Amino acid sequence: MRMQNLIWTAIFTLSLGFFTYAQDDNADECTRYKAIAGYAYKAKEYEKVTRSYIRALKECDGLEMVFFDPFIYSVGQSMRNATDEAIKSAYLDTLIYVYEVGQKQHGIQDRWQVQLGYSYLTQGKPGNMKKADEAFNKGVHFEKEKVNKGYLQLYYQNLFNLWVQEQDAKVKADYKARLIADFFILSDYGNKGNMGADLNDFLAAYLDKAVTDCASILPDINNFMKNLPADKEAKKATVKNFMSLLEDKKCTDSKEYVMLVDTIIAIDPSVDAVIAKGKMLASQKKMSDAVATFRKALGMAENAEQKSDIEYEIAKAYYNAGSYRSAHDAGIAVTGKNSAKGYEISARSVNALMNECGVSTFERKANNYYAVELAEKSGNGSLISSLKAQCPSSNDIFNEDKSVGDQVTLSCWGKSYTIVKY
Repeated sequence: MRMQNLIWTAIFTLSLGFFTYAQDDNADECTRYKAIAGYAYKAKEYEKVTRSYIRALKECDGLEMVFFDPFIYSVGQSMRNATDEAIKSAYLDTLIYVYEVGQKQHGIQDRWQVQLGYSYLTQGKPGNMKKADEAFNKGVHFEKEKVNKGYLQLYYQNLFNLWVQEQDAKVKADYKARLIADFFILSDYGNKGNMGADLNDFLAAYLDKAVTDCASILPDINNFMKNLPADKEAKKATVKNFMSLLEDKKCTDSKEYVMLVDTIIAIDPSVDAVIAKGKMLASQKKMSDAVATFRKALGMAENAEQKSDIEYEIAKAYYNAGSYRSAHDAGIAVTGKNSAKGYEISARSVNALMNECGVSTFERKANNYYAVELAEKSGNGSLISSLKAQCPSSNDIFNEDKSVGDQVTLSCWGKSYTIVKY
């Protein structure tokens, strides 16, 4: 009540010098002030509208919902037109008061929430960060891709600041869970609303401060899993998002990642789920199981792009396990969009095996002629340069009693090359 009186005092201070009206009975005064506000609104006399609706609120003991939109708009316009900071502040207090009174009378209005959240942050009073978060959380997820980009960013930034400041462990964990979940949701809003790539960079910068490594995320996974959405598709999307986050933080060898993979397969044993299991097994150095799982996924592939991704994963699994000959063969077998990456794995595999192929230094280094050929198909310039530097030197060629232009056969690969000096 004290706050209400302060607001009325501030507004009436602004109205000194304007016409005032004598008191009749409450019903007449209620009707009169609503009428005055209506005429003033048509004339765009927003300060007068504000004063009149403030009086109408008192005389009518509330207002019908239809009056709140012009009321809110007029307070906002009056605040923008004010040149004195104290007056602006008084109008801001009034604006928040009107939002709160309107919702107390008519229930939560989702379409007001982002503006209310912004108003709370602008007002900057103790406790307003939490009030702003509550309002933004409703409003941003109500407007989705139609939300103003600046409000979306303010919401996430304020949520991060609440997480930083929170001392209660349970509440802090809840804030972190929201930071993670909302990162993916807000990114989706941004993509659908064409808000630009810099929005994802903005969101990622804050998420990376909250989730820095495996230790900062793994303890929370069990809590996340207890609160999965009931809807199947929403549940799949949430689990996949958590998996993506753990993959990004190099946590795929954890028991938590295994749990996520098992969950996604239980929800829907799709090709994506099988691929995820293959990646998990590969990260655990279970190469045979990983490759077998990827080959199962290959049989389930729905299009050429998916097939290319799986073929690349097979080549990577072999290479990371040190099975370089298999990695070489699998790399060459990669088709489509990842074929260049497949050739890169093949080139690196030939290079990794060079010391096992040949008796002399020359013969071993000559394997890099083949590695260079493969690297050139990958288009990786730095790899090509590195492999050329590892081909036989002038001394190596001389010591082998060979000359530039002679032929050399690579015993391990069954290929012949003309000797060159890079």
